[in-house]
Amino acid sequence: MGQRIQGRRTPDRESLYRYSTPGARLPWPAGGCQLVSLRGQAVLSSSKHISKGRAYHFLRPWLGRGLLTSDGQLWHTRRKLLTPAFHFRILDQFSEHLQEHASRLVDDLAAAARDAGKGGAGLDVAPIISRLTLRAIMVTAMGKVDFRTNADSASQESEHSYFEAIHRVGAAVVERGVQPWLWVDPIFHLTAFYRRFRSDLETLHGFTSKVRLVGFATIFRPACLFPDSAGKKKRTLRPFLDVLLAAQGEGADLSDRDIREEVDTFMFEGHDTTSVALGWALELLGRHAAVQDALAEELRAAGSDWSAVSRLPFLDRVLKECLRLRPSVPFISRYTDHDIVLSDGKVVPADAVVNILIYDLHRHPDHFPDPERFDPDRFLPEKEQARHPFAYVPFSAGPRNCIGKRFAVMELKLLLAAVIRSFHVRSGMPSREHDMFTLDLVLRPSTGVFLHLTPR
Repeated sequence: MGQRIQGRRTPDRESLYRYSTPGARLPWPAGGCQLVSLRGQAVLSSSKHISKGRAYHFLRPWLGRGLLTSDGQLWHTRRKLLTPAFHFRILDQFSEHLQEHASRLVDDLAAAARDAGKGGAGLDVAPIISRLTLRAIMVTAMGKVDFRTNADSASQESEHSYFEAIHRVGAAVVERGVQPWLWVDPIFHLTAFYRRFRSDLETLHGFTSKVRLVGFATIFRPACLFPDSAGKKKRTLRPFLDVLLAAQGEGADLSDRDIREEVDTFMFEGHDTTSVALGWALELLGRHAAVQDALAEELRAAGSDWSAVSRLPFLDRVLKECLRLRPSVPFISRYTDHDIVLSDGKVVPADAVVNILIYDLHRHPDHFPDPERFDPDRFLPEKEQARHPFAYVPFSAGPRNCIGKRFAVMELKLLLAAVIRSFHVRSGMPSREHDMFTLDLVLRPSTGVFLHLTPR
């Protein structure tokens, strides 16, 4: 896990499995220790061990102390503030806009597929999906901020710069995390690596600052009023960006920088993870024609009722199996400030970073027999009920689980359904799975996601 990353080197699967046995302990030159675990319940379910590992500190020049990187009381306060922005009533309002973006995605893919022709490796759908998910976030979670969604040339250039900067910053954070000499800020600041990093941060912060300014200009749009669970009182619900701006206007301890940090965090988490998840889902379906055809038939039978998509059982199982094999976030880590005694008597020591390898956890044969086989029926209700609740954690778990999980699942289902309704998909990727990935904050494709798309 501590190998030096050079260029686009991909992780060695044998090394991952060797160090993924429960309780494996790795020496660490900067004090404390690094633990690799495939049993994350004791840490993830704890309300005490909510501090992130050291690698997350390297994100702070970009994301500051937003929800992903903050700890302690600040995290509790922000989580409580932002949770209502993901109320199911708000998400229901997003579905109409996501349907529009799903239609736009189909149109963009159709046009690009015509230009790509039928030969070669196919069409790289990754940049098309990434643009779409970024715009979807700006039009939904940012409160219907129409930030140049018509995609003129200036907007496209701005978006392209944003995507490239995200990719480089993500790789830089991982690179720094596995090179202990770069943990020391004065040393890191002397490198050419840092100068590129600073330039990319300016690009990222400039982009999200524009989103924040547009949101401020429209803050006076009416909030949504809904009855509470008893059906008596009215409850005010606002989208993500509106929650922050309204709280600031009402005197909360939120500076302009605090708001930008939360916007930076959700723009990254809300578009990049969804983008790679959709790309990998299409690639997996492109390898498994029978599953793809069964899904297309379920979608055909559902008709044009988009509201029914989220309730389709086979679509739900397909998406879960895709996220099992290709989790957008392949690992997470937590810091322990005191000893944790596990159920088998083993002790996780204080001052340790526990690295939970989601990619390998999802392949544990005790939970998923024949783990490399693509089988959506692993997620039939009776099989899910029999499985350990922490065996499958694509959105993390416990108090620090992904706040946008419902939003992400809804968006992924709508977009995946739209593409499979419109195209037969065939993968153009290499057969050796580990050749496809590059080590990053997300499970990013090393060269793109290449597919052959044929209209249905």
